Amino acid sequence: MAVKPLQYALPDVPRVPWTATQEKTILHEYPLNLKDESSEDFTARTYFQFLWLPDSIMPLRLLIPSLLRVTTLPDSVAQPHPLHALLERLLLTSRAVTNKYHVELPYILANGGGEGEEEESVMWFAVTHEKSENDAEEPWLNDAWRSKWMERMERREVQVQILLYMLKLSLPGPPPPPEIPSPSKKRRKLEDPRSPSLEDRLEAFMDKLSMWQLVSTLNEGLLHRKGDRDWMQTFFEEVVEPRFGTPLAAQTALFRSKIFPHSPFSDFSDSEDERATSPDLQTDRARSVSVAVSERGASASAAPRKTLAEPARSRSRSLSVSLAQERELEQQREGSAGAKRRVLNREVSMKRAFKPRERDPQAVEAERREKERAEEKQRAEDARGAAAREEERRRQGVMLVAATPVKSKVRPRANAGRGRGGEEERGSSPDLLLLGS
Repeated sequence: MAVKPLQYALPDVPRVPWTATQEKTILHEYPLNLKDESSEDFTARTYFQFLWLPDSIMPLRLLIPSLLRVTTLPDSVAQPHPLHALLERLLLTSRAVTNKYHVELPYILANGGGEGEEEESVMWFAVTHEKSENDAEEPWLNDAWRSKWMERMERREVQVQILLYMLKLSLPGPPPPPEIPSPSKKRRKLEDPRSPSLEDRLEAFMDKLSMWQLVSTLNEGLLHRKGDRDWMQTFFEEVVEPRFGTPLAAQTALFRSKIFPHSPFSDFSDSEDERATSPDLQTDRARSVSVAVSERGASASAAPRKTLAEPARSRSRSLSVSLAQERELEQQREGSAGAKRRVLNREVSMKRAFKPRERDPQAVEAERREKERAEEKQRAEDARGAAAREEERRRQGVMLVAATPVKSKVRPRANAGRGRGGEEERGSSPDLLLLGS
C-alpha cells in the first residue's frame, strides 16, 4: 500500500525567512507527526484531524478524498483494498461512541489527564485552543461548558463514523476474507449472540441522528419554517448523498427516509410530474399493462375452446336432467310406502322459568354423603374446642371478689337554710343523718 502525494504542497523550508515576530506566532506544539508516516499513521492522523479540528479548517466533505489517498500497489489489484484493514481500528459502535463522550472523555477532562494516548493529545490540543464565553483559562473544568462541548463533539463523531462505514462498504475490489476464529472464540461465539454486520452498525448511527432530530423537534416546536434544513439534513444532502448516492443507493435511500420523514397528513401534495416519473407508479403501470395483455390473450385463446365444448355441455345437461327425474320418482315411491320415522323429537317449552338439568342419582348421593361427612367432622372439631375451653376454665378456678363500697352522695335541698340559734338546718335524709351523727 502507498499514499498518493498531494497535487500541491508547501516546502518545509520557506523561501523567505520568517521574522522574529512571525516566528513567535507560529504554533509549534502540534501533537501529530507529519514526517515519514506510514499508511496506518496517515489514516489515524486524518481521522483525528477531521474529528477534533473545526469544520472551517477540516470540512467533512474532504474526509473521503483524503482517505482515498491510500491506494493499492499495481501488483496487488486482485487483493482487498488496504483501507479495509486500516479502517477497522477507527470504526466504533453507537454504544461505544456514547460511552466515549459521556464517560471516558469527561473523566479525563475533569481529572486533568489520562493515559496519554494519541487521540487524547489531539483532544487536549483542541480543547486548549477552544474559545470560551468568558475567556476562562480552563473552561473544561466547568460542568456546563464541558457537557456542551462533549455534545458537539459527539455529533461530529457520529457524522465521521457514518462516512467511515459507508466508505468501507463502497471500497473497490474484492471484500476481505472472513475472519476465522480460534477454538476459544468459536466456543465464545456459541454462547454470545450474533455480532451485527456493517450495515446494521451503520443503521444504528442513522437511528441516532433520527432520534436527535426528533428530540430537537419536540424541544423547539414549530420555530423552523418548512423549507429550512437542520444540520443532519444538511450533512446528508451536502456530504453523504453526492458521494455515496450511486455506489450505495440502498443505504442512501434508507438514510434519507430516516431524516426526511414524510407525514401522511401533509397539506402539500407532490406535483403531477413527480408522480408520473416516480418508479413505483411506473412499475404499477407496467404491471397493469401486462395484466391487461395477458387477459386479452387468455380470452382470445379461450374462444375456440368454447365452441368445441358446447356439444359436451349439452350432453352433460341432458344427463343431469334425467338423473334428477329418476331421483324424484324414487322419492315419491318411498313417500307412498310410508313416511320415515323421525330420529329425534324435541319438545319446545314456552316456560320462562329456569329448569335445572337432571343429575345422575349416584352423583347426587355421593355429594350428599360427602356433605354429611364434612358436617360431622365440623361438629367433632367444635365439640373438642368446647371441651378444651371448659377444661381451661376449670384449671384456672373461680375467684370471689367482695362488693366494692360506694360512697353515698349528698343531695342538697332547695330550701336549705339556718335554724334557730345560728345552727344549720339539716335535712331528714338518712345519708345526712348518718354523716351528722
